[in-house]
Amino acid sequence: MDDQIRALNEYVYMKYVDGARVEDLDEPAVCAQLQEHYNRPENAADTECVYLGILCFELGYEIEERQEELFRQAKRWLDRHKTGTGEAWDAVDDRLLDLDEYFEQHGLEVEPDNALASAVAPVVVEEIEDHGRMMLVPAGAFLFGAENDRVTLPPYYIDKFPVTNREYEAFCRATGYRFPKYWSEDRFRNPDAPVVGVSLSDAQKFARWVGKQLPSEEQWEKACRGVDGRLFPWGDDAATAEHACFGRDAAKGATDPVESHPLGFSPYGVGEMAGNVWEWTGTESEEGDSANVIKGGCYNDPPELLRGAVRLEAAPKDKFENIGFRCVKSA
Repeated sequence: MDDQIRALNEYVYMKYVDGARVEDLDEPAVCAQLQEHYNRPENAADTECVYLGILCFELGYEIEERQEELFRQAKRWLDRHKTGTGEAWDAVDDRLLDLDEYFEQHGLEVEPDNALASAVAPVVVEEIEDHGRMMLVPAGAFLFGAENDRVTLPPYYIDKFPVTNREYEAFCRATGYRFPKYWSEDRFRNPDAPVVGVSLSDAQKFARWVGKQLPSEEQWEKACRGVDGRLFPWGDDAATAEHACFGRDAAKGATDPVESHPLGFSPYGVGEMAGNVWEWTGTESEEGDSANVIKGGCYNDPPELLRGAVRLEAAPKDKFENIGFRCVKSA
């Protein structure tokens, strides 16, 4: 959030929540500026919109000719805050009770605001080229983990696809680093398939070579699920061969080239986050074990393991035929 928006939110809080004496601003102009900010898709999950809701509520009493319009806006923003936080706050709850009474007395119906559940991506998905294509994941809150906890992250870029054999080979030849395990196995050798047989340290060394790092579990999951807590990158529909590589024979099955699944992209245009290979993250086990979280499912997994909230753990030195990785960098 930029400093100007933060200052306007503080103004609303000081005047209408804290009851402090402040120098009055042009409040209709403040309202318009906050509306423009919180209506942006990338800010759809930002519960600081509560201050816009409070201001709309107060302006509804000041500008009678716009009262219904402003009250509808107030309910939208206050409901969004309450949905996003799940918390009780008198400054919100009291105003919502007054609004409900107003709409009931006037026989008005109000459509629910589903923005937190439906906002999944910026209108324009930004793609850059930096040792492979990367996609922007905007700043803001999202629903994380099996319990759909609300977590807020700053903006970052994430690789559009897992690091491929072609990309990892370039790293090995440029640096003299050892080639990965399973390099000689034909079913994992397609140049455009995800590299496998790399340890956590191998993945970190590649990431440093390209000036990036491994994603945290939270970064990985937001890039996969967007902000709305969806089951899979594409939504809640069951996985098919058009979505992901999964359900194959563990002994004979193979990974797919990374652009093989046209329906599998996440809200931010990130591909192959379900199936094909599990992916290393930089997040260590909370149990105190020497292990890191891996995400995404793989070519021989059942569809339920492809869900974005699923997490397994692997020892840092593990080099399996079903674990690869992708990288992130700050925006």
